[in-house]
Amino acid sequence: MARWLCLGLLCALWIGVQAQELEPYLKTRAAHKIKGATPIAALELAVGKRVLEVEGVVVGAVAVGDEQSVLMEVEPGRSIVVAIGAGHGWLTRGQVRVRAIVEVQRESELVTPTYRLLNAAFATTVVRWETQQRALQQAQAQTPPRSQRPATTRPPARGSDLNSRARNSNPTRAPQRPNPAPDWDTFRANLSLYQPEYARFIRSRNPRLSAQEADQIAWAILRFSAHYGVDPRFIVAIVLVESGFNPDATSRKGAAGLGQLMPGTARGLGVVDPYDPIQNLHGTVKLVRGHLEKYWTQTGDPNGWEHVVLALAAYNAGSGAVRKHGGVPPYRETQNYVRKVIRVYKQLCGIRE
Repeated sequence: MARWLCLGLLCALWIGVQAQELEPYLKTRAAHKIKGATPIAALELAVGKRVLEVEGVVVGAVAVGDEQSVLMEVEPGRSIVVAIGAGHGWLTRGQVRVRAIVEVQRESELVTPTYRLLNAAFATTVVRWETQQRALQQAQAQTPPRSQRPATTRPPARGSDLNSRARNSNPTRAPQRPNPAPDWDTFRANLSLYQPEYARFIRSRNPRLSAQEADQIAWAILRFSAHYGVDPRFIVAIVLVESGFNPDATSRKGAAGLGQLMPGTARGLGVVDPYDPIQNLHGTVKLVRGHLEKYWTQTGDPNGWEHVVLALAAYNAGSGAVRKHGGVPPYRETQNYVRKVIRVYKQLCGIRE
């Protein structure tokens, strides 16, 4: 585990790890100031020359001389014919749902419009990118001021050795970092330097993940940890114990995804698809931040372990159970969970028990 986590996480955007088709598509979209797909009703009312985005299923293709066109079904029983260039021949190779940026020309409402393709991408790729952007915007809007963040939730220092041993292993005190941690501004500015080590660690714990999937998980942990002011090693410890970095994990009680969010909890956090790594990790980090802040405020000791223990207990058993029992509930599962996460977290911080 040496050096594999204290270097930090991925800052590359989802656009950077998606198929190469997405980048030129987004450039075309931005060039025409397009924010989303145009409703079919609005598409039919377009007059003049306009550039719009449509979504549909390519159901056929036709070639007349050197010109090719595809038949795109934009809703059941309604299709449009779109002229395509040589660079988009992949659209003719079978039925596929796409997002397409098209130039629409129509002289008047009495004339049938013509459509010419400017660019296209798989609809699922664009939708995932849009979901990520919404999650990022939500995280940015809800990021608390730095002055309100618990002092214990500091990012790791780049270059720290996970095998380094802190001299003071007293569990009543905050973890002692082998090297001083940078401030949050420095941390955010260097996220791209941290990504490779985190991604390698994540994939070492779940070899079934592709390099792209490991990068995506690493990026999300780092980015949302930076937004919410939570030590990313703490999030890594939680996710490792919860799901072993398996985005498809489902518990017997219905907890889902990397952070094992219960359905009701996921909905309350704005997570639509708990099996989507970006959405799940955004909800997970947001929930952890809320618990840390709540119990840090109650204990009044940001440099101690008590609020960390209570936050983990609340994450596993719920805040109601912690309140009912006045601390960690006497549930074997919860007590073992708290011990396991703290043990992993200390290992990642280089603290010897």
